[in-house]
Amino acid sequence: MSARILIDTHVVLWMLLDPANIPDKTLELVRHPGTELLISAASAWEIGTKYRLGKLADAHAVVHGYAGHLARLRATELPISAHHALTAGLLSWEHRDPFDRVIAAQALLESVPLVTTDRALAAFPGIQVIW
Repeated sequence: MSARILIDTHVVLWMLLDPANIPDKTLELVRHPGTELLISAASAWEIGTKYRLGKLADAHAVVHGYAGHLARLRATELPISAHHALTAGLLSWEHRDPFDRVIAAQALLESVPLVTTDRALAAFPGIQVIW
């Protein structure tokens, strides 16, 4: 089994804080040594923002040890390029969340499935969702 997948922000948090929220089949794929995990820089931005706003009070260790957590997950950070950002801004999609727009653009442009439970992302044309 060899796969390249993009992990949505809430799934990153569950992987680190509460993996029981993730179905066994998905966890198996995520933990498989042949799976390349990509985590968007937008996820770090989203986690930091929500932590600052008090919406992720339990994420102190995640925020202050983020790089180490990515390494422990064998994950690679997917930077936000200008192409990703422009595509996110130009998507004809009513969804206004900037984090989701960037992650959607990255999934599309990088041609990678997205691991998410987010129905808005799952409904976006062209995005393959794993859950």
